[in-house]
Amino acid sequence: MTNFNQFFKQKMNRFITIFFASLLLIANIGLFVSSYVQYNREIERQTSSFVEMMEHLITIEDIETALIYLEHYDHTHGVNLIYYDRLGNILYQSDSISSNPNIFDIYDTNEVLIGSISVDYQSSVLGRELTYGLIAFNLFSFILFIGGLVIMNRYLNHQYQTVKEDMNRIGEENQEFLFEDIGSINNRYIKALSAEKEVKNLQEHYVKVLAHDVKTPLTVMKAYLEGISNNRIEFNEEINQDLLNEIKNIEKIIPQLMISNIEDIAKTQNIAVPIRKHVEKLKETFKSKDIIIKDNIEDLEVLISTADVLRLVEHLMLNAFYYSEKKTMVQIDLLKKEKKLIIKDQGIGMTKETIDLISQGAYRSKDAIAYHQTGSGVGLQIVREIVKDIDGSLSIESVYGLGTTITIEFP
Repeated sequence: MTNFNQFFKQKMNRFITIFFASLLLIANIGLFVSSYVQYNREIERQTSSFVEMMEHLITIEDIETALIYLEHYDHTHGVNLIYYDRLGNILYQSDSISSNPNIFDIYDTNEVLIGSISVDYQSSVLGRELTYGLIAFNLFSFILFIGGLVIMNRYLNHQYQTVKEDMNRIGEENQEFLFEDIGSINNRYIKALSAEKEVKNLQEHYVKVLAHDVKTPLTVMKAYLEGISNNRIEFNEEINQDLLNEIKNIEKIIPQLMISNIEDIAKTQNIAVPIRKHVEKLKETFKSKDIIIKDNIEDLEVLISTADVLRLVEHLMLNAFYYSEKKTMVQIDLLKKEKKLIIKDQGIGMTKETIDLISQGAYRSKDAIAYHQTGSGVGLQIVREIVKDIDGSLSIESVYGLGTTITIEFP
């Protein structure tokens, strides 16, 4: 596991150092190879010109002129020269003697050997300048490399301090962050903390409310049992049914004590907010069949969990999607004054018999199965259970072949 300090000060430094050192090494190798090739070509050109000039001076001028040219060439180019006549006698020799010279023969215009010359460029001006250039380049590269490392180290330290400052601000509201990503993380973190706090507050509230709700049936049960125990009340079927009903009431309350997700907790909220967001997401799905969604969603306060709101919209809207032809329209209305959620489609519709069977439990007609094979008919039953739990009402109006309108009336 790596922390920011190690990342910026160790790993980044090491990586960039190795990376740029490798680049400099490759650049030096490339420069050396190209310089070496260019140096040899230049030496070949100079030597060829030099030999031609010697042949010209010896044959056209005289040997004295050639010797003067040799001396001049020796001093100006810094090369080691030895000139031999045709008999092998040395007529000119540089102050320094080369250990590994190149010997070239000199011919007259009739291609008759008139002498030879030994040339060594190891100590030449060109060689020294090239060597000094390579040394200067490496020295400059080294200084540049060290300076770059110092600047990079300071820059990384500065960036590390910036990140550290931003990280230290995480959890604080209304803070400006130099790094937008860390600011985004902080916003999500604060929202998560707020959501957790809200869940805890709601749980505390519900524990108190539910504890009171549990106390009522327990009091009734206790009164019955004490009366039966003291022979003040005679046990009968009516008392037995009352006790069973109170037990069922407690069973309904217990699951609410186990809720941990804030979206599963029922609270009075403006259900228009989650409905609008979910409808916008569904519009992308409806585009695949060129179905237009028209919505009129007014603000409406209802005691219900966000998860149940989304389940209602999801099941009803997708039913309208699956059982509608292409290029039709689905209308969703949330009416504040009437306290109603209405979803109307232009789908295949249902007969009265199908609506009656649906009201009795999960059911899919032959027409529905033929039009859309997948499905179980459970979705509408989930909608019924949610509406029942919030003490609302659900009604279905449909014309076979023309469409269906489903209305949920909130309490």
